[in-house]
Amino acid sequence: REGQYRVRLMENHKSADCAYPGVEILPDGTFVTTTYGHWTKGAEPYIVSVHVKLSELDEIAAEQK
Repeated sequence: REGQYRVRLMENHKSADCAYPGVEILPDGTFVTTTYGHWTKGAEPYIVSVHVKLSELDEIAAEQK
């Protein structure tokens, strides 16, 4: 259902300097988010894309119950 999940995809290792992600849904239902931030501790910020399917989120949620 809408709003069923709140998902944190990655940890930004700095208290600021990360962008709001762009989010696209591909024809096969895959969510693609692209943003920049400090994803590796001590490293310069960089751009990253994460792909995830709703079925993967469903599996993770089922495992946590």
